[in-house]
Amino acid sequence: MSMKQKRILILGGNVIQAEATMTAKRLGYYVISCDLHEDNPGHKIADEYCKIDIADRDAVLKEALRLNIDGIVPYGSDALAATASYVAGQMGLPGNTCQSVNILTHKDQFRSFLRDNGFATPWSESFCDIDRAKEYLEARKSEANGRLTAIMKPVDSAGSRGVFRITESDDIGKYWDTAMSYSTSGRIIIEEFIEKKGPQVDGDVFVHNGRIIFAGFVDQHHVAGPSELVPVSLSAPSVHPDEVINLALSELQRLFSLLNFKSGPCNVEFIVGKDGQIYFIDLGPRNGGFNIPYLEKEAYGFDEDVFTILEAAGDNIPEWNSVFGNIDRHNCVMYYRPYPEQDGIFESLWMSDKFRASVIKVIQLMKPGQEINRRHNGNDSAAVVFARFDNNEEMQAVIRNMSQHLRVIVR
Repeated sequence: MSMKQKRILILGGNVIQAEATMTAKRLGYYVISCDLHEDNPGHKIADEYCKIDIADRDAVLKEALRLNIDGIVPYGSDALAATASYVAGQMGLPGNTCQSVNILTHKDQFRSFLRDNGFATPWSESFCDIDRAKEYLEARKSEANGRLTAIMKPVDSAGSRGVFRITESDDIGKYWDTAMSYSTSGRIIIEEFIEKKGPQVDGDVFVHNGRIIFAGFVDQHHVAGPSELVPVSLSAPSVHPDEVINLALSELQRLFSLLNFKSGPCNVEFIVGKDGQIYFIDLGPRNGGFNIPYLEKEAYGFDEDVFTILEAAGDNIPEWNSVFGNIDRHNCVMYYRPYPEQDGIFESLWMSDKFRASVIKVIQLMKPGQEINRRHNGNDSAAVVFARFDNNEEMQAVIRNMSQHLRVIVR
């Protein structure tokens, strides 16, 4: 008698989430993908498609019960992580608790958790009312003798959406509506801007039975301008010294143990302060967006998509004994998200011959003829371009001078 084919529900079917669908199919699962967008590419790959609002956790639960699923995957989205944890908890499927996921996906709760448990964290407060937010900033300015820099952002958004650097209460009024438009709960957090030492660190880690088995730390790269807080590139390996990386890993493991975070991927962003302490900026209980798993597979040899699907299904994962990746396959790999210099109609990507020779993959996010904006947030890039280099010095030089190698052509 043959064993029942396990059924995996993939939340979302866009071009990035389709990677998870392909992996699940390749591993032999019956795959159902779902969202409200029937034309998404992931649905064409899946065995079955359900048209449903994946932000409505009760609707997803009802459908998951009908489909009798064995696992649920929230690929690349904090909001979907909350839905997945709820469904998994109700159905007794592998996953993390709603409590731990809610703390990680709400920045005000996360800051309180860090503060209460002795982690380094900026001062912060969340607000629904703009006048109270302005009063708070003015009080903090008074304590700092009239000069400070703060960060203002939605408590529950990801992808650097609605994030602004502010110095005056007038800035709060200027950016309030935009920031609030990205918050489903209607709350804004204002927090201290921490001066960092070295680049901000990004990347995914993977947790199995409560223990970090892989940590793919990579460096963020930003460019000056109105969207300077939106990273345009990630590169691996990180340039931070081993003692910094080991300290971050130790603090991260302590954090997961306190949270009772048991399994699956988690996207991590942290900075090293001028004081040498690790400041966790965001932790998303899901795979990193814009195909970070592919970047880390090429750089460190860890196939995060495979581990994610197997863990969600409750199946055995492959043996993996190297937290920082397989050194034998260690490469200098980066991705870049190109943006146009002005709003317009997307025509094409231009690459120099030198850069093209290093490119290993291009995920096209825009089709010719589509409207495209200058860089406002993580949704505005034309593509995700991956490249491999012989050494870190060469890679860093290309990133610093990317306008000579990669441009978005618009009309």
